[in-house]
Amino acid sequence: MRLRYYAFCLLTALAFQVQAAPSGAGKAPIAPVKPAQARPAANLGANGDQGRIEGFSLSALPAIGARAAFVMDASTGTILYSKNPDLPIPPASLTKLVTLHVVYNEIKAGRLHKNEMITIDARDCSPSIPYGSSLMYLHPGMRVSVLDLMQGAAVVSGNDAAYALARRIAGSNEAFAILMNRAVRDLGLNSMRFVEPSGLSELNSITAREYAYFCKRYLELHPEALAELHSLRYIEFPRAEHATPDYQPKGRIVQYNRNSLVLGFEGCDGLKTGYIIESGYNLAATAKRGASRFLLVTLGGPESGAYGGGAAQRSRDGSGLLTWCFDNFLTLEPDLGPLGPVKTWYGKTKTVPVKPASALAVTVPKGQAGKLQARLVLPASLDAPIASGTKIGEVVYTVGDKVLRRVDLLTGAEAPRGNVFILIRDGIAKLFWRIFG
Repeated sequence: MRLRYYAFCLLTALAFQVQAAPSGAGKAPIAPVKPAQARPAANLGANGDQGRIEGFSLSALPAIGARAAFVMDASTGTILYSKNPDLPIPPASLTKLVTLHVVYNEIKAGRLHKNEMITIDARDCSPSIPYGSSLMYLHPGMRVSVLDLMQGAAVVSGNDAAYALARRIAGSNEAFAILMNRAVRDLGLNSMRFVEPSGLSELNSITAREYAYFCKRYLELHPEALAELHSLRYIEFPRAEHATPDYQPKGRIVQYNRNSLVLGFEGCDGLKTGYIIESGYNLAATAKRGASRFLLVTLGGPESGAYGGGAAQRSRDGSGLLTWCFDNFLTLEPDLGPLGPVKTWYGKTKTVPVKPASALAVTVPKGQAGKLQARLVLPASLDAPIASGTKIGEVVYTVGDKVLRRVDLLTGAEAPRGNVFILIRDGIAKLFWRIFG
């Protein structure tokens, strides 16, 4: 009699367990986390005039001549400094990074190849391009590789190179601009606008904030770009193989990188300079020392009134801000141990893998590095079904009572609901797990 009573209790409890299990018709799985848009992974509340970040004492910021600026840790997205970050300013030749982003996308889609040879159209050469414009010195009828053109656009800011790439991909500058605008929208950058691929037009428009986030994504999506384009100190072009019936290169022609920080600042390996009268002097720069990589954008640098002129002031702004970053901050990756997997109930699989939504790193003021703590927050188990990309936990980085950064932890795969036998099996197992721990 007692055995029947225990059996009745067990079956009743099991019925409640199975009823509580997720049902495909009655209960929807947790919604996946939406992809991150153009916003900081963490904002330490930089005050551009005070040089302090939420209670942490830092060295004084250098004087900045640019009208707008934005500085971040390229790994974590942590904002370190900003000045008029949402002021629209023409990007000038910073436009070419977006052009190169589209080129890389075409290469990865298989519609373009780096070793493809392009015959240069007369419309993409001087004198069709405005006098005084930056050029890599293409000539009509030249056969030039896609990679050479990419290097010409990146290193010496060749407007002719940008035009030639745009014509090959889209047929015209105007059609290529449509691809550029679509590409930045796909990254969640909604205020950037482009009408042509070189940056000559003052109708192109960016802000320091959005362009900095674009640069961050550009480096994440195309990490090879630093080594094969932006860190090059010079290119040799034109070379003997670029001769045409109307043009013969004479000797070795070396053209140096327009970004002087690449030539002289320790750890700097990119990215781009720009200037037109309507914008002033613009700069996107990144440098890495040890595990720390910082990224900055300055826009609207003064044309005159600065020692050595506007280009020299632009370099001083960039080197001063990068030096300030390296003097005050570190990027750390504390050991968290294994992130998973997490046990699942009622699923076809017994566990689900875990992946971070972004880099498991944190930006720390140098004097606080020894106080850094990282806390891993994950559930002991989950009930299926669970969609891939669902937020199930986080890593919290703190110094004392200050939260420096949170990184979402997501499911790395789908965990579909199992069949009725799995529901019964897991219902019994979960019952005993709840009772006995």
